[in-house]
Amino acid sequence: MTIAYISVAIGWAFLAIRLAFCMKKLKREVSILPEPRQMHIKNKWMGNSIHEIVDLPETVKARHAVLLISSPTCPPCHEALADFLNQNKRLQIPFTCLAEADHVEYYEMFCHDYGEQAEIVPIKKELLKRLGIKRFPTFLVIDNNGIILRDFLLVHYLIKFVEQMSIRVQTGEQDGR
Repeated sequence: MTIAYISVAIGWAFLAIRLAFCMKKLKREVSILPEPRQMHIKNKWMGNSIHEIVDLPETVKARHAVLLISSPTCPPCHEALADFLNQNKRLQIPFTCLAEADHVEYYEMFCHDYGEQAEIVPIKKELLKRLGIKRFPTFLVIDNNGIILRDFLLVHYLIKFVEQMSIRVQTGEQDGR
C-alpha cells in the first residue's frame, strides 16, 4: 500500500513539473504574439459635441479630457476605472466618470467606492442610447469644445492615444487630433 502512495505522489510531482514547464513555454509563445488590434466602431456622435447631450462638470469643460461611460453593475467597469485612475496619476488628464444611474442603490455604492478618486456624474439609460453607447466600459476622448475625438474600450489603447495626443499638442500639431 505504501508503494502505491509513493508511486501516486511521484506521478503527481511529475505532472506538476510537466505542467509548470508547459505554462512557461506557453507564456513565452504568447509574449511574442502581436498585440490585438483595437476594434474601433464609429460612434454616431463621433465628431459632434457631447455638450448637446450631457451637461459636463467644469473640470472637463473647455479642455481636452477623458470621459468614462460606466455602469455600476459592470465588474469590468470597476476594473477599468481603477486601472485608469492608477495610470492617470502619472498623466494628470482631466477626467470625469459618467455612471449609469437608473439603479439608484448601485449608483450610490459606486459613488461611495470611487467618489473621492474621481468626479462621478449620473447619466440615465435614455441618454446612453442617444449617445449610441451599448458596451461598458467606454472611454471617450473629447477636445476643448466637447467634440468626441475617439472612443475606446480598453485602458491600454486609451493611454497610448492620450500620450500621442499630448505629444502632438506639445509640438503644435493639429490641436491634438
